[in-house]
Amino acid sequence: MKLLFFLSGENLPLAEWEVLQLAKIYGEIKYHYLDKRFLIINYYGKDFYERLAMTHEVGEVLAETESDEVESVFRELEIPKEPCCVRVTGSLELEKKFGEILWKRGAKISVSNPKIVFKVYIGKKFYISKLLYVVNKKQFSSRSPNKRPFFMPSVVLPKFARALVNLSCAKENMLDPMCGTGSIMIEALLMKIDAVGLDLYEKVAKGCKENLKFYGLKGDVFVGDARCMPFKDSSFESIVTDYPYLRSTKTKGDISELYEKSAEEFARILKKDSFAVVVSNMDVENFFKDFKLLAKFHQRVHGSLTRRILLLRLG
Repeated sequence: MKLLFFLSGENLPLAEWEVLQLAKIYGEIKYHYLDKRFLIINYYGKDFYERLAMTHEVGEVLAETESDEVESVFRELEIPKEPCCVRVTGSLELEKKFGEILWKRGAKISVSNPKIVFKVYIGKKFYISKLLYVVNKKQFSSRSPNKRPFFMPSVVLPKFARALVNLSCAKENMLDPMCGTGSIMIEALLMKIDAVGLDLYEKVAKGCKENLKFYGLKGDVFVGDARCMPFKDSSFESIVTDYPYLRSTKTKGDISELYEKSAEEFARILKKDSFAVVVSNMDVENFFKDFKLLAKFHQRVHGSLTRRILLLRLG
Protein backbone atom coordinates (compact mmCIF):
# COMPACT_ATOMS: atom_id res chain seq x y z
CA MET A 1 0.00 0.00 0.00
CA LYS A 2 1.25 3.45 -0.88
CA LEU A 3 0.79 5.78 2.09
CA LEU A 4 1.21 9.53 2.56
CA PHE A 5 2.08 10.99 5.96
CA PHE A 6 1.43 14.73 6.31
CA LEU A 7 4.22 15.61 8.75
CA SER A 8 4.27 18.25 11.45
CA GLY A 9 6.43 21.19 10.43
CA GLU A 10 8.06 21.97 13.78
CA ASN A 11 10.84 19.37 13.36
CA LEU A 12 10.61 17.70 9.97
CA PRO A 13 13.60 15.32 10.30
CA LEU A 14 12.32 14.02 13.64
CA ALA A 15 8.79 13.61 12.27
CA GLU A 16 10.11 11.64 9.29
CA TRP A 17 12.23 9.34 11.43
CA GLU A 18 9.33 8.71 13.83
CA VAL A 19 7.22 7.34 10.98
CA LEU A 20 10.03 5.27 9.49
CA GLN A 21 10.99 3.70 12.82
CA LEU A 22 7.38 2.71 13.55
CA ALA A 23 6.94 1.33 10.04
CA LYS A 24 9.98 -0.91 10.53
CA ILE A 25 8.60 -2.59 13.65
CA TYR A 26 5.06 -3.09 12.32
CA GLY A 27 5.81 -4.04 8.72
CA GLU A 28 8.11 -3.59 5.76
CA ILE A 29 9.04 -0.49 3.77
CA LYS A 30 9.63 -1.10 0.06
CA TYR A 31 10.69 2.49 -0.60
CA HIS A 32 10.09 5.99 0.72
CA TYR A 33 10.72 9.60 -0.25
CA LEU A 34 9.95 13.08 1.04
CA ASP A 35 8.12 15.79 -0.91
CA LYS A 36 8.08 18.96 1.19
CA ARG A 37 6.11 17.89 4.32
CA PHE A 38 4.67 14.77 2.69
CA LEU A 39 6.39 11.46 3.40
CA ILE A 40 5.46 8.82 0.84
CA ILE A 41 5.96 5.18 1.84
CA ASN A 42 5.30 1.97 -0.04
CA TYR A 43 4.41 -0.07 3.03
CA TYR A 44 3.18 -3.56 3.86
CA GLY A 45 2.15 -4.42 7.41
CA LYS A 46 -0.08 -3.48 10.33
CA ASP A 47 -1.22 0.10 10.77
CA PHE A 48 0.41 2.10 13.55
CA TYR A 49 -1.34 5.43 13.06
CA GLU A 50 -2.66 5.74 16.63
CA ARG A 51 0.91 5.89 17.94
CA LEU A 52 1.93 8.89 15.82
CA ALA A 53 2.79 12.20 17.45
CA MET A 54 4.42 14.39 14.80
CA THR A 55 2.11 13.59 11.88
CA HIS A 56 -1.13 15.42 11.10
CA GLU A 57 -2.81 12.98 8.72
CA VAL A 58 -2.33 9.64 6.97
CA GLY A 59 -3.77 8.88 3.54
CA GLU A 60 -3.74 6.04 1.03
CA VAL A 61 -2.30 7.38 -2.22
CA LEU A 62 -4.67 6.61 -5.09
CA ALA A 63 -2.76 8.58 -7.70
CA GLU A 64 0.41 10.66 -7.97
CA THR A 65 0.31 13.08 -10.85
CA GLU A 66 1.08 16.47 -12.35
CA SER A 67 -1.27 19.43 -11.84
CA ASP A 68 -2.80 19.22 -15.32
CA GLU A 69 -3.81 15.58 -14.87
CA VAL A 70 -5.70 15.82 -11.55
CA GLU A 71 -9.10 16.40 -13.18
CA SER A 72 -8.65 13.24 -15.24
CA VAL A 73 -8.01 11.26 -12.07
CA PHE A 74 -11.27 12.47 -10.52
CA ARG A 75 -13.16 11.60 -13.70
CA GLU A 76 -11.90 8.03 -13.40
CA LEU A 77 -12.11 7.50 -9.62
CA GLU A 78 -14.44 4.75 -8.44
CA ILE A 79 -17.55 6.43 -7.01
CA PRO A 80 -18.15 5.31 -3.41
CA LYS A 81 -21.59 4.36 -2.15
CA GLU A 82 -21.09 6.33 1.06
CA PRO A 83 -21.25 10.16 1.28
CA CYS A 84 -17.93 11.72 0.41
CA CYS A 85 -16.17 15.04 -0.06
CA VAL A 86 -12.95 16.47 -1.46
CA ARG A 87 -10.34 18.39 0.51
CA VAL A 88 -7.32 20.12 -1.06
CA THR A 89 -4.43 21.55 0.95
CA GLY A 90 -4.51 25.30 0.54
CA SER A 91 -7.23 25.63 -2.14
CA LEU A 92 -10.99 25.92 -1.57
CA GLU A 93 -11.39 26.63 -5.28
CA LEU A 94 -9.93 23.26 -6.25
CA GLU A 95 -12.01 21.51 -3.58
CA LYS A 96 -15.19 22.80 -5.22
CA LYS A 97 -13.92 21.99 -8.69
CA PHE A 98 -12.98 18.37 -7.95
CA GLY A 99 -16.04 17.83 -5.75
CA GLU A 100 -18.27 19.00 -8.59
CA ILE A 101 -16.69 16.44 -10.92
CA LEU A 102 -17.59 13.63 -8.48
CA TRP A 103 -21.10 15.05 -7.92
CA LYS A 104 -21.81 15.14 -11.66
CA ARG A 105 -20.71 11.51 -11.83
CA GLY A 106 -23.30 10.56 -9.22
CA ALA A 107 -21.37 10.74 -5.96
CA LYS A 108 -23.20 11.68 -2.76
CA ILE A 109 -21.38 14.79 -1.58
CA SER A 110 -21.49 15.68 2.12
CA VAL A 111 -19.18 18.42 3.33
CA SER A 112 -20.42 18.29 6.94
CA ASN A 113 -20.57 14.53 7.50
CA PRO A 114 -18.60 12.57 4.88
CA LYS A 115 -17.83 8.90 5.39
CA ILE A 116 -15.00 9.09 2.84
CA VAL A 117 -12.67 12.04 2.32
CA PHE A 118 -10.62 12.34 -0.84
CA LYS A 119 -7.64 14.50 0.07
CA VAL A 120 -5.36 16.18 -2.45
CA TYR A 121 -1.92 17.08 -1.09
CA ILE A 122 0.06 19.54 -3.18
CA GLY A 123 3.83 19.16 -3.16
CA LYS A 124 6.10 19.02 -6.19
CA LYS A 125 3.41 16.68 -7.44
CA PHE A 126 -0.28 16.25 -6.67
CA TYR A 127 -1.15 13.29 -4.43
CA ILE A 128 -4.79 12.20 -4.64
CA SER A 129 -5.44 10.19 -1.49
CA LYS A 130 -8.15 8.58 0.56
CA LEU A 131 -7.90 9.94 4.10
CA LEU A 132 -7.26 7.11 6.57
CA TYR A 133 -6.41 8.77 9.86
CA VAL A 134 -6.26 12.20 11.52
CA VAL A 135 -4.06 12.53 14.61
CA ASN A 136 -5.92 13.89 17.64
CA LYS A 137 -3.92 17.02 18.57
CA LYS A 138 -6.09 17.83 21.59
CA GLN A 139 -4.86 14.73 23.42
CA PHE A 140 -1.47 16.35 23.96
CA SER A 141 -2.80 19.60 25.43
CA SER A 142 -5.06 17.56 27.73
CA ARG A 143 -1.90 15.97 29.15
CA SER A 144 0.01 19.22 29.57
CA PRO A 145 2.60 18.93 32.39
CA ASN A 146 1.10 21.85 34.35
CA LYS A 147 -2.13 19.87 34.74
CA ARG A 148 -0.38 17.07 36.61
CA PRO A 149 -0.09 16.87 40.42
CA PHE A 150 3.75 16.84 40.26
CA PHE A 151 5.61 19.36 38.09
CA MET A 152 9.23 20.33 37.41
CA PRO A 153 10.68 22.95 35.01
CA SER A 154 12.04 22.11 31.54
CA VAL A 155 9.87 19.03 31.40
CA VAL A 156 9.42 17.16 28.12
CA LEU A 157 6.02 17.89 26.55
CA PRO A 158 3.66 15.00 25.71
CA LYS A 159 3.86 15.28 21.92
CA PHE A 160 7.65 15.32 21.98
CA ALA A 161 7.78 12.52 24.56
CA ARG A 162 5.60 10.26 22.41
CA ALA A 163 7.78 10.91 19.37
CA LEU A 164 10.86 9.91 21.39
CA VAL A 165 9.27 6.63 22.46
CA ASN A 166 8.32 5.88 18.85
CA LEU A 167 11.81 6.75 17.68
CA SER A 168 13.18 4.05 20.00
CA CYS A 169 11.11 1.29 18.32
CA ALA A 170 9.67 0.36 21.72
CA LYS A 171 6.95 -2.24 21.38
CA GLU A 172 7.01 -4.52 24.43
CA ASN A 173 9.05 -2.74 27.12
CA MET A 174 11.04 0.44 27.71
CA LEU A 175 13.19 1.99 30.42
CA ASP A 176 13.53 5.65 31.34
CA PRO A 177 16.51 5.65 33.75
CA MET A 178 16.10 9.38 34.58
CA CYS A 179 12.33 9.50 34.52
CA GLY A 180 11.71 12.80 36.33
CA THR A 181 8.01 13.67 36.31
CA GLY A 182 7.20 10.71 34.06
CA SER A 183 6.41 12.41 30.74
CA ILE A 184 8.09 9.68 28.69
CA MET A 185 6.64 6.86 30.79
CA ILE A 186 3.12 8.27 30.47
CA GLU A 187 3.24 8.25 26.68
CA ALA A 188 4.75 4.75 26.56
CA LEU A 189 2.15 3.32 28.93
CA LEU A 190 -0.68 4.93 26.95
CA MET A 191 0.64 3.00 23.94
CA LYS A 192 0.49 -0.27 25.94
CA ILE A 193 4.26 -0.47 26.35
CA ASP A 194 5.51 -1.84 29.67
CA ALA A 195 7.47 1.18 30.92
CA VAL A 196 9.86 1.20 33.87
CA GLY A 197 11.24 4.36 35.46
CA LEU A 198 14.26 5.13 37.63
CA ASP A 199 15.20 8.38 39.34
CA LEU A 200 18.01 9.35 41.68
CA TYR A 201 15.77 11.28 44.07
CA GLU A 202 13.03 9.73 46.18
CA LYS A 203 10.89 12.87 46.01
CA VAL A 204 10.98 12.85 42.22
CA ALA A 205 10.27 9.11 41.96
CA LYS A 206 7.29 9.58 44.27
CA GLY A 207 6.06 12.49 42.15
CA CYS A 208 6.38 10.37 39.00
CA LYS A 209 4.21 7.69 40.61
CA GLU A 210 1.61 10.34 41.48
CA ASN A 211 1.49 11.48 37.85
CA LEU A 212 1.05 7.93 36.57
CA LYS A 213 -1.77 7.36 39.04
CA PHE A 214 -3.37 10.65 37.94
CA TYR A 215 -3.82 9.16 34.44
CA GLY A 216 -4.83 5.74 35.72
CA LEU A 217 -1.58 4.15 34.53
CA LYS A 218 0.49 1.43 36.16
CA GLY A 219 4.25 1.37 35.76
CA ASP A 220 7.16 0.49 38.03
CA VAL A 221 9.16 3.45 39.32
CA PHE A 222 12.29 2.90 41.42
CA VAL A 223 14.74 5.10 43.29
CA GLY A 224 18.14 4.41 41.83
CA ASP A 225 21.23 5.66 40.02
CA ALA A 226 21.52 5.45 36.22
CA ARG A 227 25.25 4.84 36.71
CA CYS A 228 24.59 1.56 38.53
CA MET A 229 21.14 0.20 37.73
CA PRO A 230 19.40 -2.72 39.47
CA PHE A 231 18.46 -4.54 36.26
CA LYS A 232 19.69 -7.73 34.64
CA ASP A 233 21.80 -7.78 31.47
CA SER A 234 19.88 -7.53 28.19
CA SER A 235 16.55 -6.94 29.93
CA PHE A 236 15.11 -4.03 27.90
CA GLU A 237 14.34 -3.58 24.20
CA SER A 238 14.62 0.21 24.35
CA ILE A 239 15.81 3.10 26.50
CA VAL A 240 14.43 6.63 26.25
CA THR A 241 15.59 9.33 28.61
CA ASP A 242 16.04 13.05 29.06
CA TYR A 243 19.34 13.74 30.86
CA PRO A 244 19.56 16.40 33.61
CA TYR A 245 20.20 19.92 32.36
CA LEU A 246 22.84 21.80 34.30
CA ARG A 247 20.68 24.89 34.71
CA SER A 248 17.30 23.47 35.66
CA THR A 249 17.96 20.04 37.20
CA LYS A 250 20.67 18.53 39.33
CA THR A 251 22.68 15.35 39.69
CA LYS A 252 25.13 14.01 42.24
CA GLY A 253 28.73 14.04 41.04
CA ASP A 254 30.41 15.16 37.83
CA ILE A 255 28.20 15.39 34.73
CA SER A 256 30.85 13.67 32.57
CA GLU A 257 30.88 10.72 34.95
CA LEU A 258 27.08 10.50 34.67
CA TYR A 259 27.28 10.16 30.88
CA GLU A 260 30.22 7.75 30.91
CA LYS A 261 28.82 5.38 33.54
CA SER A 262 25.21 5.53 32.34
CA ALA A 263 26.30 4.83 28.75
CA GLU A 264 28.06 1.68 29.98
CA GLU A 265 24.91 0.66 31.85
CA PHE A 266 22.75 1.29 28.79
CA ALA A 267 24.93 -1.10 26.80
CA ARG A 268 24.69 -3.71 29.56
CA ILE A 269 20.90 -3.76 30.09
CA LEU A 270 19.81 -3.29 26.47
CA LYS A 271 19.23 -6.24 24.17
CA LYS A 272 21.55 -6.50 21.16
CA ASP A 273 20.63 -4.28 18.18
CA SER A 274 18.14 -2.35 20.34
CA PHE A 275 17.76 1.42 20.37
CA ALA A 276 18.44 4.15 22.88
CA VAL A 277 17.06 7.66 22.46
CA VAL A 278 19.01 10.21 24.49
CA VAL A 279 18.06 13.85 25.03
CA SER A 280 20.62 16.34 26.34
CA ASN A 281 21.45 20.03 26.31
CA MET A 282 25.00 19.17 25.24
CA ASP A 283 26.75 17.26 22.45
CA VAL A 284 27.30 13.89 24.14
CA GLU A 285 27.53 11.27 21.38
CA ASN A 286 31.21 10.55 22.14
CA PHE A 287 30.26 9.06 25.51
CA PHE A 288 28.26 6.25 23.88
CA LYS A 289 31.18 4.20 22.58
CA ASP A 290 29.26 0.91 22.35
CA PHE A 291 26.54 2.46 20.19
CA LYS A 292 26.19 3.53 16.59
CA LEU A 293 24.79 7.02 16.08
CA LEU A 294 21.98 6.69 13.52
CA ALA A 295 20.60 10.22 13.65
CA LYS A 296 20.89 13.46 15.57
CA PHE A 297 18.16 16.08 15.85
CA HIS A 298 17.94 19.53 17.42
CA GLN A 299 14.98 21.11 19.18
CA ARG A 300 15.18 24.76 20.21
CA VAL A 301 13.26 25.26 23.46
CA HIS A 302 14.20 28.88 24.14
CA GLY A 303 17.14 31.25 23.70
CA SER A 304 19.50 29.43 26.06
CA LEU A 305 18.31 25.85 25.57
CA THR A 306 18.56 23.72 22.46
CA ARG A 307 17.95 20.02 22.99
CA ARG A 308 20.04 17.41 21.19
CA ILE A 309 18.22 14.17 20.44
CA LEU A 310 20.41 11.17 19.66
CA LEU A 311 19.11 7.95 18.10
CA LEU A 312 21.59 5.23 19.03
CA ARG A 313 21.71 1.51 18.25
CA LEU A 314 23.62 -0.99 20.36
CA GLY A 315 26.17 -3.11 18.56
